[in-house]
Order: sequence, then structure tokens, then C-alpha cells
Amino acid sequence: MKNVIKFLSVSVLMPLLFISCNSDDNGDSNNDGSPPQNGFFYAENGETNLTKADNAWVNGDYNSIIAQNGGNTVVEIVLANLAEGTYDLSVPYAFTYVKGGLWEASAGTLTITKNAGGKLSGTFDATAGSGVSGVNSVKGKFDNIPIN
Repeated sequence: MKNVIKFLSVSVLMPLLFISCNSDDNGDSNNDGSPPQNGFFYAENGETNLTKADNAWVNGDYNSIIAQNGGNTVVEIVLANLAEGTYDLSVPYAFTYVKGGLWEASAGTLTITKNAGGKLSGTFDATAGSGVSGVNSVKGKFDNIPIN
């Protein structure tokens, strides 16, 4: 009888243990708890559907984040450093969006949420800028893009 009770106790408690454990202990998850999709994602003018860049990386020598589609740069972000924290995008040439011309941010922030293991993650929201007619803002995120 004791063996049956032990077996039932273990049978009931083990699934609860596995359900309650989160395999993502390093904070890498989306707001819905799903793991992030690696890459660089962006949208303009408040769009909720983000476009994924074909290629993205960080140039560690110049503290810049570069995203490309079809081999052409679509976003280039130049920062003072790559430490975790929040950065102002109002500095000239800090944030450039390429769409039939150069759109440069005049307001906004970029937040680096993780710089570890040769990868960079974070979010950005360029809330104002000029240079391309019809573009008023650009926002997005980047997850685990390589630092070269």
C-alpha cells in the first residue's frame, strides 16, 4: 500500500513540477511568453505588423546596428556604445531609415535589453523625423542579432 501511495504522489506531483518550470530562465521571451524570433523587425507609421529584415548584424567597431533587405540597407542605427540601457535617437545620424531616400529620426529612443554571448537584443521607437515624404515614425525590435 505504501508503494501505491508513493507512486500516486510522484505521478501527480511530477507533471506539476514540469508545468511550473520555465525553460526560459534568461528573460528571452515575448510578452505572450513565447520565445523571441531572432532577427531585426521594423514598421513605419504605427503599423502593428513588423517586417523582418533579410539580414542584420552589429558592427562592434562602430557601435552600429545594420539591417538589410535584398542586400540593401533599410535601417542603420549608430550608438555611443552597446551597453544595456536606453539611448536617445534625436542625435543627428543616430537613426536612419532608407526608403526611396534617407529618413532621419529627430526624436525617439532605443533600448538595449541584452548584450551577451556575442548577440544584441532590444527595441526602438523613432517617434519623429524627416527626409522621406509619408514616413512619420519607425519602430521595431531586434533579437539575438550577431555582434561582428
